Amino acid sequence: MKRALALLAVFGVLAFGAPSFPGFSGKWDMSVSLLATPITLSSALTLTTNVAGFDVSGYFRFTQGGIDRVSFSSSGAVGPFSLKSGMYFNPSVPEYMGSYLSTSLDFAGLGIGFDVYHWDTDYNACFFDQACWPFLKWLDGDKPCTQTPGFGMAYVLSTKVDPLAVKVIFADCCTGIEFYKSIITLKGLGICCGVSLDAELSFLKEKGFDYLKLSGIEIPLCCGVSLTATTTFTVNAKTVETGLKFAGIGDTCFTVYGDAIKSGNAWTGIDIYGWKIKCQLGDCNYVEFLTALNVSKMEDILGDIFYDKCGEFEYVKMGFCGAGCCGGQYTADLSIYFGSNGGIFDITRLVYSVKIPVMTNFTLNISGTAAAASCATNSLSLGWTFTF
Repeated sequence: MKRALALLAVFGVLAFGAPSFPGFSGKWDMSVSLLATPITLSSALTLTTNVAGFDVSGYFRFTQGGIDRVSFSSSGAVGPFSLKSGMYFNPSVPEYMGSYLSTSLDFAGLGIGFDVYHWDTDYNACFFDQACWPFLKWLDGDKPCTQTPGFGMAYVLSTKVDPLAVKVIFADCCTGIEFYKSIITLKGLGICCGVSLDAELSFLKEKGFDYLKLSGIEIPLCCGVSLTATTTFTVNAKTVETGLKFAGIGDTCFTVYGDAIKSGNAWTGIDIYGWKIKCQLGDCNYVEFLTALNVSKMEDILGDIFYDKCGEFEYVKMGFCGAGCCGGQYTADLSIYFGSNGGIFDITRLVYSVKIPVMTNFTLNISGTAAAASCATNSLSLGWTFTF
């Protein structure tokens, strides 16, 4: 941590006091886990400057053992082309993790894009599953290369002319470039009576059909109330989302997760895995209920959301916000989990997060877990975000 503070002091001098260097802006995040044994500290510094019309940023994360994550990114334009790039490193090993380059062109209603991704497959979970830093979801979570050890590359060609968009993905897993996936999207398809929908169809080289998503359906009912619907068909599951949109108030969404039960070529029923109800009452005020009838199937769709050792199967989430200091806004989130091994009312744990602006450029962050059963663990983290 001494090295982290020393580097912060150096960057501060460069940002504010050295006339021979370009001006820097940035952000400093600090977090202290008080209930861990021993107490752990994590600090992250982001510095941004402009070089030849490009915004160039560096991200540096520190722990007690020193610097453990580094990334660099840039964005800008060259003529009519927009460019973005990024590169990620793990200094604790040390080794290169991955990088990307993205370019796009919009001209006379025609959009063209070309993206290149390169990564060490040991970090697949970090780039595709959001399971570790840098918590990315490249290619919408698809992992075209899974061999380890090794490297993977993906090339994405995209074109768009409203209402049609086509994306084609090629992959190179050290065996040559091959077709991997294609996605075709249509926006605003008219159905009837002023109602339209968006359709997205995906195909994979190895499995053929991947998914079909029908969304954007909004049917006016009465008095500013509209019925919304989204349906997603995959090989292993079907998801249906329905909701009510109240003009000027908020939205309510009901989602059912399940799959069809088939006998031969006949559809004999529906296997429901669970459901979710979310009421959005504003930009950050909401309440959400989720119940899993089949926890493993639900986590196949939504990711790892429950503690297995607590037998969790349900949660209630609430979000709040309001006016804070200096023109800022405080936010608070509370999640209550329920499980078969829980305590009173089957509650297993409460997970909370609060962000409170103290000054214009300083926010206090509080987060943690309050265990309500022996299967859960208490945690508490205090920290801040300082921008300059």
